[in-house]
Amino acid sequence: MSDFKRDPKRVDEALRRSGVVVVMNKDHIKNPTDMVTTMQEVYKAGLVAECTFRIEEGILREAMQELVKIRAASPQDDPFVLGVGSVINPKELDAAIEMGFDMVVAPANVMGGYGEGKDFVRITREAGVFSAPAIFTPTELQYFIERDDRMEPDAIKVFPARVCGPKGLSDLLAPYVRDRHNGRIIMPTGAVNFESGPQYQEVIKKRGYFPVLGMSAPLALVRDRKKPGDVNTILESLEDFKSRFKPYEG
Repeated sequence: MSDFKRDPKRVDEALRRSGVVVVMNKDHIKNPTDMVTTMQEVYKAGLVAECTFRIEEGILREAMQELVKIRAASPQDDPFVLGVGSVINPKELDAAIEMGFDMVVAPANVMGGYGEGKDFVRITREAGVFSAPAIFTPTELQYFIERDDRMEPDAIKVFPARVCGPKGLSDLLAPYVRDRHNGRIIMPTGAVNFESGPQYQEVIKKRGYFPVLGMSAPLALVRDRKKPGDVNTILESLEDFKSRFKPYEG
């Protein structure tokens, strides 16, 4: 990573500018070149890129050797954020940090039987990595946002969002509306699309939180046409997304 220093604040700023995290899996990436190309084009489109551990770790490792060099050359006020998701255990968390990712997103708290969710936050914080563990119930939400040990994550993912939908998410957040939580990032992920995305943004904002959507929709054409890594298809898909997606402006 040369002398580059990771900074969760830069990731936070990038997420708030973008409002969308583009989630990639095996439908979008088949080899390291696909990953480098796709993550670069997502970044150029003004969005934040998140590959996932559903892709073989060897592909992630090889691609990251090139991606960290590209990131180091990106401007400080518009950083190339390297995100990784579907991190499900401490071994994958350690690998993600060692590979150089800026942001780690998880479908749960990552630690499983190895420790508590706060350990995920502690480990990422010590490494200067942005953390976004997932919750699904009021108990899990309360665990991460009502702490007196300063071990709150940088963002809270809600997964699988499709189960609760926008109305259910609004109900989930309702008891936790407090001034101290104003502006916290909530990241619904799981079947978030052109129609539901603005609805999630609306209910999250109305509860005082800040919405960032985890979506594969910006790369839908890559998946549908089975053309991972194809620059023209990636660009067309990103443009199609931008033309069809109408963010909530309230």
